[in-house]
Amino acid sequence: MDTIARVKQLSEEHNVTLYQLAKMAGITYSTLKNTELRNGQLKVDTIERICIGLNIPMSEFFEEPQA
Repeated sequence: MDTIARVKQLSEEHNVTLYQLAKMAGITYSTLKNTELRNGQLKVDTIERICIGLNIPMSEFFEEPQA
């Protein structure tokens, strides 16, 4: 799973920018941008903080989109 793509999708669904999401999650914006620029993946603890910031369960983060 492309975790950055999922974060972008969730931020759009919740009508927040990546910057706003980073603030809500208590992480730095550069964490998201640098991971995106390196084509990397987010760590589980970062994903957990994003889920807490969005008030969603981690299981929702990892759900595959319905066709």
